[in-house]
Amino acid sequence: MGSANIWILLLAFSLHAIGLYVSALRWHILLGAQNVDSKVSFLFKSYLVATFFNHFLPSTVGGDSVRAYDSYRLGKDKADAFAVVIVDRFMGLLTLLIFVIISMFFTDKITEKIPDLGLWVALLIAGFLGIIWFVFTPDLKIFEYLKNSGNKIIAKIGSLLYKIANAFWQFSSKKSILFKALLLSIILQTNVVFYYYLISVGLHFSIPFYNFFLIVPLTIFIMMLPISVNGIGLRENALYFFFSFYGILKSQSIAFAWTEFAMLLLLGIIGGITYVLRK
Repeated sequence: MGSANIWILLLAFSLHAIGLYVSALRWHILLGAQNVDSKVSFLFKSYLVATFFNHFLPSTVGGDSVRAYDSYRLGKDKADAFAVVIVDRFMGLLTLLIFVIISMFFTDKITEKIPDLGLWVALLIAGFLGIIWFVFTPDLKIFEYLKNSGNKIIAKIGSLLYKIANAFWQFSSKKSILFKALLLSIILQTNVVFYYYLISVGLHFSIPFYNFFLIVPLTIFIMMLPISVNGIGLRENALYFFFSFYGILKSQSIAFAWTEFAMLLLLGIIGGITYVLRK
């Protein structure tokens, strides 16, 4: 870490500003699909606050609860607020999955050494297809049937699922908005890949840029597992696993992981200050 190029690392950190702005813009577009007025500046600050809470909540997406609450504050009911944040997050994950599928054809050094990678990707695709069905083409009749069930427990669950599915259904007829959100997601996730690559350059790693289109999505998917706070522990092990294929030492991988996490901590401090100032 002492031999790192500080200017390249600062450039990498500055990419967070681009990422937050693009994320806020995508969220703004999705809120507009539900006829919610919002300011990109407010959503930008909400993302910052979410990064603060990520440091105290399970997984790397725990801060999404803050964004769901802010969506609710803007005038939507709980189901609609939840739906907007889920669709927003789903767009980002769908883009990462696309990156994985495409990069598998160009990163033999990794794909050949990961057991059953094709199977895991196939399962991810199946899961995403199921989410696409539920989110964008929900069959409300099924949930309405459950809502009207004679069993109180089933009826209560069915009522909740009906509200959520109905909130998602509002997006099904707004393909142009979803397409814009997907384009912004591609820009956002490419920015994330470039961010990771710049850190590797700053630490003098010799890993070709295109390999990060597989390394970054897989690492992010692993860090999303709700078994640690903000991916602590998962981040270090995942990066060492992938970087070892390129001759990167364990100490170097940990240096990368801690450098990246230090940037997230700094961003979280800024988010915490933002949270205090917005009352």
